[in-house]
Order: sequence, then structure tokens, then C-alpha cells
Amino acid sequence: MILNQMSEQPLMIEGEGVILRDYQPEDEDLILYWFTHGEWRHFDAPWEGVVDSFTPEKEEAFRARFRENIQKPRETPRKKFIICLADSTPIGWVNRYGSDRFPGVFYLGIDICEDQYLGKGLGFAALQTWISYLFHKSDAHKVELHTWSLNPRMIRVAEKLGFRHEGTERELIEWQGEWLDRVHFGLLRQEWLDQS
Repeated sequence: MILNQMSEQPLMIEGEGVILRDYQPEDEDLILYWFTHGEWRHFDAPWEGVVDSFTPEKEEAFRARFRENIQKPRETPRKKFIICLADSTPIGWVNRYGSDRFPGVFYLGIDICEDQYLGKGLGFAALQTWISYLFHKSDAHKVELHTWSLNPRMIRVAEKLGFRHEGTERELIEWQGEWLDRVHFGLLRQEWLDQS
């Protein structure tokens, strides 16, 4: 069973050169910008649609959803955080999601949305901080992440963090003339504790 408490207090967690913090109302324009800019969109299932701009109607719908979500009580453990540099500059996000069928497992996501910060170890630091937080604030047994063969940076980060390769769905989707594999990684709570 996952601990699931509500909290109204904003949360900020310091990691190695990064800060994870709650989404704030003033993030609205930035999040909208990120959804339409950045290299990350070409590695996070781009076949679902890389958007360079929104129509006025889609932008207003996006803003309305953001405002509605920001008003909801925050769960513990959180489902998402903004990734910031130590000086509070926002650069991306982390998230988690789950399945009722496997309540002891969190599936993780991360995107560095500001291109100038890619390849600098910040994704590793953010994901390391995120995993520590999730294991500390829940009784989750396992965290998983899935990525695509077109994203070697994410594969290296998973391996460096101690995730184990749990399988590959070979040539699952064709994208721009190339067949791509979906790669699965998992990390058990005890494995994380053993390396900490």
C-alpha cells in the first residue's frame, strides 16, 4: 500500500546541484512554453505529436487544466515536481504514475526541458533525488522507468542509478524509417538502500 496523504504546504527538496519543488501558479507560462519548445520532445514518444505551437483554443484549454490542477490538494508522495538548478532556475520536471493492478510500483518520468542543461548530469541528480524522496515518503516496493532505444542518455542514467535492465520490446514502433525498441528498467527498494 502506498502512503497517500494530502498537504497544502509547498514542498522543496534539495539534491546534488538541483532542487525539486512543487508546481506554482507562476509556472503556467513556462510549462506552456516547454510543451512547445525543446529537444526533449523528440525523445519522449515524439510519434504522439511534437507541437511547436497551440491554437488559441488549445492554449486556453491547457491553461484552464493547469489552473485547475494547481488548486488541488497536493498528495504525499507528490506525483510531480519542477526540477530547478541550485539558484532556483527551472529546467524541467519529474513525475510518477502507477497502476491499480500493481500498487507497490511507481513508474517514473523525467524531462530536462531547457536544452542548454542537457548532458550535464542534472537529469541524473534530479532522478536520484526523486527516487530517494519516493522511497522515503512511501512504502513503494519498486520504481520502474521505460524509455526508447532512441534515447541513449536515459539508458545511461538508468544504469548509473543502479536500475536493472528488465527487458526489451524489440522493434515495437517504426519512427522516421527506423524500428525502435522500448527498454524497461526496474529498481527495488532494497537495491536502492543497499547502494545508498
